[in-house]
Amino acid sequence: MRRWATLVTAVLVGSVLPAGTAQAMGTAQAPPSPVTKLKQQFSEHVGLRISDVGRVYKDGKAVVTIWRRGKVEFGASGVYATDTTGRTEAGHGAIKEFENLTGVGVGSTRVICFPNEAYLSGPGYETWLPEGKHWLGLIGPENIKQTATFPQIVNIFEPATLGTLLSHAAVKRKIGSGTYLQGAVSLRTLYKVSPSLRDRLAGPPKGKSARIPVGFRLWLDRSNLVRRLSTTWKQPAGKTPTTTVVHTRYTAWGSTVALTPPPPEDTADAGRVGDDFSPPPTLPIG
Repeated sequence: MRRWATLVTAVLVGSVLPAGTAQAMGTAQAPPSPVTKLKQQFSEHVGLRISDVGRVYKDGKAVVTIWRRGKVEFGASGVYATDTTGRTEAGHGAIKEFENLTGVGVGSTRVICFPNEAYLSGPGYETWLPEGKHWLGLIGPENIKQTATFPQIVNIFEPATLGTLLSHAAVKRKIGSGTYLQGAVSLRTLYKVSPSLRDRLAGPPKGKSARIPVGFRLWLDRSNLVRRLSTTWKQPAGKTPTTTVVHTRYTAWGSTVALTPPPPEDTADAGRVGDDFSPPPTLPIG
C-alpha cells in the first residue's frame, strides 16, 4: 500500500509541475552569471550605493587621496544618474589633521549627474555662483560616464567590462560570502571594451602605456552581484612612476533610487555665470 501511495504521488507531481521540474526538485539552481545578474538590475528607479577610496602613491607615499560615496540609479540600458559626495586631498590625512587642529570643516564636493547635465556644489565653486545660488549646472553628454566610475578605473556597471574582468581572472575560488577572483587586464584591452574609459583618456593607449596591467581583486556575493573591487595600476611619470590603488564597495543592490536635479531657483547655468568659465574636461569628484 505504501509503495502504491508513493507511485501515485510521483505521478501527480510529474503531471502538475512543468517538464523537468520534478527531476530538478531538491537540486539547488545555480545563480545567473555576474553579467546576467548585472543586466537584471537595469530598471527604472532601481540602484545601489557606492563608496570609494583611491590613493596615488609616489616613492611609496600617498601624494593624492580621494574619498567618494553616493548613489547610482539605473535605467533600462545601464546607469542613468549618480549623486556622489567626495573630496580630494594632497597626501594622506592632511585635511583631517587640519580640521582637527582648527575645528573648521573644509567641506566636500557634491555632484548630481544625468546623461546630459551635471550639477556641482561645494568648495571651489562659490566663485562662479551668484549670491543666493548653491549649484553650478554643466551640460555635456559624457558627464554620466565620468561620475559613474571615477576614481575607479574599471566600470563594473558596463556588462562588457565586467565580462572582461571575469575572463581575465587567474584565481577564482569560493568563499563563505560568495566568490573571490583575482587577475590583471591590460589598459589596451580595457580601452577597447569600456566606453567610460575611452571618454577619460585623450586617445587609445600606445606603446608601453597600452601594455600597462591593471591588477584587480573582485568579490561577488552568492547571487553573483559585485560587492567589492580593488584595482592597482602604475603610470609612468618622469623618473618616478606613480601607483594608483582604488577600493570600491557596492551595497544595497536593488534598492529604490530616484534622483532629481537641484531646484532651478538654486542653480546657476555655467554658460551664464561668466565668459571666462571653462568647464573641466573631467568632472571633479571631491
